[in-house]
Amino acid sequence: MKTKIFYLTTKITVAVILVLVLVLKVSANQTPVIKFVPFSAENAVISLENEVLTSGELMIEPANGGEVLFRENFNEGINYSKMFGFKNLKDGDYKITVKDENGTTSTFFTVKEKRFVNKDTLEVKPFVSVENDVVKISYLNHALKKVEFTLENEDGIIYNKSLGNEFSISAGFDIRKLAKGDYAIKILNGDKEYSYAFNK
Repeated sequence: MKTKIFYLTTKITVAVILVLVLVLKVSANQTPVIKFVPFSAENAVISLENEVLTSGELMIEPANGGEVLFRENFNEGINYSKMFGFKNLKDGDYKITVKDENGTTSTFFTVKEKRFVNKDTLEVKPFVSVENDVVKISYLNHALKKVEFTLENEDGIIYNKSLGNEFSISAGFDIRKLAKGDYAIKILNGDKEYSYAFNK
């Protein structure tokens, strides 16, 4: 009986190892993931991520076709990362395409009023810190909508201010004169609202 149990256990272990090898092989054979990282309103870093990067080609072109605006080859095993400026592009939709031996993948971005909007970029919440009686806010406003800041306590709104509609927003507020107690910060961006609580 012990021999059979050992034999069964060995078969299961071998099966698990084979599945792991298959999963790793499939992962390695995927096309690179295109990362579009904002740097400013007019610039972004395009990078390629994959466990095993094979040789291939990256292109930037209008989404509806037309002349290829940028074309560059990348080499196997070398991390690809490059800064691009978009202020000279006309307003419209553009496509980034990556081709390698495993296939083709694409992502899109839009240029509007000399600024880019990456359609595939996930909404990143504003960064808010409260330290040494200063509220600090940092926010990448991908939607380029008007951003509003509100400070409240249990009695209602104490202070509110428009932070503008720039792509990169940074602001600081002195709260030394606030009485001790519980407060809430609200940041509104179009139909999105972000709330933060702190105690002074």
